[in-house]
Amino acid sequence: MDEKDQYYIQLYVYAGVLIAAAIYLLFKSIYETGIIQYLAKKIIGESSVEKIKQQLYNINDETTIYRKKKKNVDIQKEMELTNKVLAQMDKETAKPVLRLKLTNEQVSIFGSKVGGIPYIPSKDAIPFDSEGLPLRMLAQIDCRELSALPDFPQVGLLQFWIDQFDDSLGLFTEGGSRVVWHETVDDKITEEQVRSWLADFPQPDGNEYWFPVTGEFGLSFIKEEEPMPMSDAHFGPIFVKKYNELTEDDNIEDMYDLSDDTNEMIWDHHTGDGHKIGGYPAFSQEDPRKSDSDQTVLLLQIDSEDDESIMWGDGGVCGFFCTPDDLKRRDFSKVLYNWDCS
Repeated sequence: MDEKDQYYIQLYVYAGVLIAAAIYLLFKSIYETGIIQYLAKKIIGESSVEKIKQQLYNINDETTIYRKKKKNVDIQKEMELTNKVLAQMDKETAKPVLRLKLTNEQVSIFGSKVGGIPYIPSKDAIPFDSEGLPLRMLAQIDCRELSALPDFPQVGLLQFWIDQFDDSLGLFTEGGSRVVWHETVDDKITEEQVRSWLADFPQPDGNEYWFPVTGEFGLSFIKEEEPMPMSDAHFGPIFVKKYNELTEDDNIEDMYDLSDDTNEMIWDHHTGDGHKIGGYPAFSQEDPRKSDSDQTVLLLQIDSEDDESIMWGDGGVCGFFCTPDDLKRRDFSKVLYNWDCS
């Protein structure tokens, strides 16, 4: 290849770079005018555009494709309005919650615990997944501890079972989780009986052991109230409505019309973390429920522990949800089970 050929190759490369940069600046300027968004709404419908936007909002901040940019935003005013809305929501959305503290107390098969040996009235009462493999008890609650929570059962044992053979812990397995309420308890059942029943079924070996709880922990209960956190799927519509009621010229369509600093302040206001029953959930990624979901009752949340005695993936959180009506009917057949991690 002579010098002339090398010269033309370099020329073509430089020209390609300049053309690509020009095309990028052209589309960027068109995009910022809002023309593309307007035409998209006209062509494919506004509801479809909103769904696409919602998916893009869920992308990590470092790779966000779509983020509306507000010019000349008065951040101080925005934060003042936000604090007023948060104060209103703290009062109006406050729910009773029982925070759960892990203890090293030895607990019988009739007590409240995370992990360990459960109460089961008979060998046939062990829950199985769709492949005939036994689930494992994640947690068991003595319902006499739940008197502070309206509509929760006040007698018997409420148990939460999940898959122990799959690395998704039953999240994507048919029948991979169960919530069981034993209204009455046979106090003649012994731990030795339960151990012998469990031993008759397959158990995961050391190379397939995914269960998030190491050991067995007792539970103590602390009654509190907590407001709705930003991570809850129902938070956004409520916040936007209240925010717009306080301003005439700076209305927002969704949370991402606010500045990053304001969103960070809202997120830090209340996170929903920790082990608990009732109240509002936390998520490492996003709420799997929609904003109009009626599965608003948090039956149980089990978080990860710093010492890794409980660990969901790389440090996530697990929750079980049902509707208020199902809770009143003691119908736990349609419970939403979810866990996620970062």
